[in-house]
Amino acid sequence: MCPRRAKDEATTNAITQWYRRARSVCEPFMFAEARFRTPWVDDEFAEVIRTAGQWLRDNPCPDDSLGQHFVAMLDAYAEMTSATVARLMELRAIIEQEVRALDQWKPPSARTAPSPGIESESWTPRESDGVRVPAQRSAQ
Repeated sequence: MCPRRAKDEATTNAITQWYRRARSVCEPFMFAEARFRTPWVDDEFAEVIRTAGQWLRDNPCPDDSLGQHFVAMLDAYAEMTSATVARLMELRAIIEQEVRALDQWKPPSARTAPSPGIESESWTPRESDGVRVPAQRSAQ
């Protein structure tokens, strides 16, 4: 294995492992079903957000772009404790947007090469984030 490929694999593995741990840390509030099953009392919600934020500060993401989605989500949640109703609606939209981005995240190695069996010319970049996805073939 060439040194560059080994380094790229190590970086990809580090990012993937970080992502899994971050999702686990954020699980109580990241997923709608978890938010509603968790009985938030008094300052419990704020404490969970603070704990997750501290974990993110102590464990910086090896991929800055990915880490920023978690930070933006946590910042929005942290602001919710003192926000007006109108701002709460804006924060909710921000959180949903960040969670969607995190749900769609793929490890760097999955972004660059098509799956076996897919013709390379059928791949086109996705405009929103540069990630390569299979192109839709038209029915003829």
